[in-house]
Amino acid sequence: MHGFPFSDLIDVDVLHRRIPTRISGRGLPILFLHGYPLDSRMWGPLVHLLASDYLCIAPDLRGFGRGPEQAMSFSMSQLADDCALLLDTLQIRQPVVVCGLSMGGYVAMQMAERHKHRIAAMILTNTRANADDPAAAKNRHAVALKALKEGGESVVLPMLNKLLSVHTQSHQPEVVELVRSMMLATCKSTIAWAQMAMAAREDFLARLSDWTMPVTCVAGSEDSIVPEQAMRQMAKELGGSELRVVANTAHMTPLECPAEFAEIVRKSTSTLL
Repeated sequence: MHGFPFSDLIDVDVLHRRIPTRISGRGLPILFLHGYPLDSRMWGPLVHLLASDYLCIAPDLRGFGRGPEQAMSFSMSQLADDCALLLDTLQIRQPVVVCGLSMGGYVAMQMAERHKHRIAAMILTNTRANADDPAAAKNRHAVALKALKEGGESVVLPMLNKLLSVHTQSHQPEVVELVRSMMLATCKSTIAWAQMAMAAREDFLARLSDWTMPVTCVAGSEDSIVPEQAMRQMAKELGGSELRVVANTAHMTPLECPAEFAEIVRKSTSTLL
């Protein structure tokens, strides 16, 4: 692996908010939206393979990574609005490709509803379009409370074995360490607010057929958090959108297998270049 080659790390001021943003490359803009409980560093190996042809933009969402800790809760729609304002502030006027993983996928879906004129295409990976059922929402609230009472480490570290495949854990120790460091850097309030926001997120499954932009869905063959079948259902609702399943990856497909993911990005955006 060639490290994490973002050529620029800047703080973007958006309506009195600071959004740390990693930027690299030139060409068609791609907005990369990280998952929970992670940050923009997860896109580094993929960006190394794409920056020659794409302008790669990866923000740290509220409270994650270098983002300021949140004193108040937030919603997925607020995160989507943050991203639209970020593009405005960076003077990115042309429609962009939005690539979201897991929680980042939920934010991407909100962008598709609230800021669809900003989107040329979407890549949804390791995410789902349906909302939480009551049991799942109740569990998220329990996790949020545990994080606030016991600290973030108590709830994020047990996720490691689900985020990464057995193959990745055995053969890519640098990926394991990066994921661990991102999780441990996430403060307990952000963990709690994110869990509450995900529990309250909208159900987009029945509305996907109304979307007009091209969408590519990507699943990990060993993802137990968002199984392949959930991604396949999403692709079906999107009117037969292409589903790509990447072998030997779990919930962190773009980080576990960046080379194959980069080819998926290139293929899915070839008509836009």
